[in-house]
This record gives sequence, C-alpha cells and structure tokens, in this order.
Amino acid sequence: MITGFNQDVSYKGKVYHVQTEDRGQGNPVIETLIYVGGEILASRRTSYEELLAEGYEESKVASLLEQQHRRVVVDIKLGKYAKEAQAPFGEGIISSRSLDEVILEYLTSESDGERLAVSILDQSSLVSGEKAWINLEAATEISHRPLAGAAVAVRLVTTSGRSDTLFTGETNGQGHCSAAFLVPDEEGNAVILLEVAHEKGTFQHKALVTKPAP
Repeated sequence: MITGFNQDVSYKGKVYHVQTEDRGQGNPVIETLIYVGGEILASRRTSYEELLAEGYEESKVASLLEQQHRRVVVDIKLGKYAKEAQAPFGEGIISSRSLDEVILEYLTSESDGERLAVSILDQSSLVSGEKAWINLEAATEISHRPLAGAAVAVRLVTTSGRSDTLFTGETNGQGHCSAAFLVPDEEGNAVILLEVAHEKGTFQHKALVTKPAP
C-alpha cells in the first residue's frame, strides 16, 4: 500500500482537510476524503483495477494518487466546494474510467478558472542607451502549469509622456519568453514597462531606467 497525502487547504477563511489514500491491491481504489470541522464534506474515488490485469506498477498508482490529491486541492482553492452541502458517504464514488482517461481529465482541466501568474526569472540592468533583457515565465497561479501564447510587450515610458515599444513577442510552450531590447538614450526620467496579457489575466512590471556610469 502506498503512503498517501494529508493536507489542510484554506479558502475564504474555511479550512478543508484533504486526505488521499490507496486502499490497496485487495480494494484497488484511490480515495480522497474532504473534511470540514471533522465531518466528511465530499469524497472522490478512482478505481485502478485495470492496472492489476496489466501488471501492477507501484509508480503508476503513486502518480495517480498524487494527481487526484492535487486535483482536489486545486478545486478547493477555486471555490468548487465552498457551497457544497455535505454529500452522503459513497455517493458517486467509483469511477469506471481507465487510468489514462483519469490522467487526461486531470491534465486538461487542472488550470480551468485559474488566473495568470508571471515570474521574472532574470533581468539585466536597465541603463539608458544600453542593451537589456528580461526573462519571464507565465503560468497558472495555483497549479503552476505553463501558459503558452501569452502576449509580451516592453515599452519605454517617459515623464514627458512619450511611450516607445521596445519589444513584442509571446511565451513559448514552456511559458517562457526572453525579451531583448535596446534602452533608448533618454535625458529625462523614464521607466521600462513590461506587460503580459493572456485570456487568464494581465500583468505589469515597472522598473526605473538608470543613467550610465560617468
């Protein structure tokens, strides 16, 4: 029997305890129970009986267990259990889907409803008149799945009101984008404005342009 997961998850001030366990080869089911205040709010079970016929592999069961646990945690953080009344234990608990179908459902739905989160992985100095670069990553904020195709733009904005576009591009399949550009030689004060836009949200990052060393 594989070691399971126990985790407390908070959503809008309420604490949900999520417990996911492998019931063992004698009862080949991955079971997740959601508790609130010591009582069962909901449950989720997935059978992996077909794995026994194919030849039991502990690594596959462990992967399924972790994925199911993470799926439920994400659902809680998205508020999907916030208004759910206590379900009778055992209601709709057994899934007849194959292991591949369960994993596919998990992968395709995990990021539904999540917002855009952008991380600045690395950034050069932003010096007037010199080349610069910003490396970033776009992903979903909870499950951290990479977001491809997010529009990336870098602009120079001056105190005089001028705005120049220095770079446009988009994130790749890993959610990464390397924006390389030349910082214009500006006498007055200016900032570099990084903007990232995706259907899951928008992001802005500002950094002051510095003067070259004398």
